[in-house]
Amino acid sequence: MVDENCSSERCSKRVADLDQRQHDREHPGTSSVESALPPSFLGKAFDASPTGLVVVDSRAMVVAVNSALLRAFGYRSEDLIGRPVGHFLSLSLHDLRQSLRDATPPPSPAPAAYKVSRSLLARHIDGREYPVEVVLGTFATPKETMVLASVIDASHRADFESTFGHVFSSATHGMALVDDDGRIVLLNEYLAVMLGYTQADLTGQPVEVLLPEQYRARHGELMRSFQAAPATRRMGAGRELLARHANGAELPVDIGLSEVHWRNRRLTMVSVIDISARRRAEMELKQANENLREFTRVASHDLRSPLRGIADLVEWVQEDLGESPKAEVAHNLGRIADRVTRLEQLISDLLRYARSEQADSDCVRVEVSALVQDILRVEPLPSGFAIDINVDNEPIWAPRTPLETVLRNLISNAVKHHDRGSGQIVVDVRDDEGFCRISVSDDGPGFSQHARERVFRLFQTAGSIKRIGLGLGLALAKRLVEVHGGRIELESPLADQRGSCFRLWWPRNPRITNYVRDGNFHSSH
Repeated sequence: MVDENCSSERCSKRVADLDQRQHDREHPGTSSVESALPPSFLGKAFDASPTGLVVVDSRAMVVAVNSALLRAFGYRSEDLIGRPVGHFLSLSLHDLRQSLRDATPPPSPAPAAYKVSRSLLARHIDGREYPVEVVLGTFATPKETMVLASVIDASHRADFESTFGHVFSSATHGMALVDDDGRIVLLNEYLAVMLGYTQADLTGQPVEVLLPEQYRARHGELMRSFQAAPATRRMGAGRELLARHANGAELPVDIGLSEVHWRNRRLTMVSVIDISARRRAEMELKQANENLREFTRVASHDLRSPLRGIADLVEWVQEDLGESPKAEVAHNLGRIADRVTRLEQLISDLLRYARSEQADSDCVRVEVSALVQDILRVEPLPSGFAIDINVDNEPIWAPRTPLETVLRNLISNAVKHHDRGSGQIVVDVRDDEGFCRISVSDDGPGFSQHARERVFRLFQTAGSIKRIGLGLGLALAKRLVEVHGGRIELESPLADQRGSCFRLWWPRNPRITNYVRDGNFHSSH
């Protein structure tokens, strides 16, 4: 440590001597005391600089180094002074000579700085190499003009550029950098392949080549507007955006813009997401929902009235037969009335199912045990059935009505499909990694493999023909659970080839959907 300090002092004295000689040559007959900062202090300032500094002569030999540079690379001053600068810094004679050529000859007070634009490496005493930035300045001495080099550790910037390059190239959506002239400076392979090109095809091309003809006229104006007030934003809010494939086809996309500074240039980063598969799925789902709504509308309006007429006819026939009709006739009329009632229930279930496609946004604090108790108060279990409620979770934030509908259907299903006059139902509630896991188990007949595969489908029941009209309860439950971000499954049989367990996972917190309006993000449950 003493040796290093002594070495630093020698460097400071060397720089001070150089400064003194330059001062004496440029200001003959004056004293250093007249300077705002005496040369001895300038030497101390050189050594105290937080930036690594090295003085190099015209032969590229190290004349002086400061403490910051020694600390950064583990050397002592005697390891470097008098040795070629290339011993620890990949600085070429060409760069030094260029700096000397660019130097403003004395007595100009402001010599020009020369920044080495290419990447340089500095070698640590242990052999490791670090990327650095080097800026060269010159100053005159009585013998020659020397070069002062500032050496700045650029490893963090290099790491950032490497990370940025990796993220850019491996992104799972298209990305491009566009300059102020609207030309593509850089793009990733994903974007090129997505639009049917190679990267070489598009590099240097105007970005308009990626747009359909109808968008090109306004694109320049929109880009100038963005560059005048750059902000990270999504393009085309509220309207469909299309990209042009190499074969001339048009591809639905989402496009995002943001300003970036890369390699001392201001660029626009464009992200392009192919939404064609999503758009096709949305259209198919929309069509399916439209078909379902149309079917339920027809069922509601065109079937209810005839069914009501049939029910009225049956009632009139029963009145006409009097109080003592034949037993067979009375039995058949009863069966007709029962079928009419169940068909009316089926229509009501269809309407509820069709309306369940949208998530309920009215979220409240729900205690599942209290919710089950409320269901049982409205629809008590038949005599002979018992229910155990085991709850080990905190209340959740959820829409009450959909969750209540699901639990009511599961509990009702456990009773209606039981094959005995008595039974046991167990409701178990637990927290499960961000979900509330609710299990509804029974000791009924259970489900066969074939029944398990179709139990959540429309119009499917596990029981006999007498249960027609009840085949929408589980389909409705599944639809409501999934619309609100959960899932449901069936396990059966449980033990002794009997029993079933419907297990559902309901999000502990409501799921939201972000959308953009007026250029700003909004959220809905």
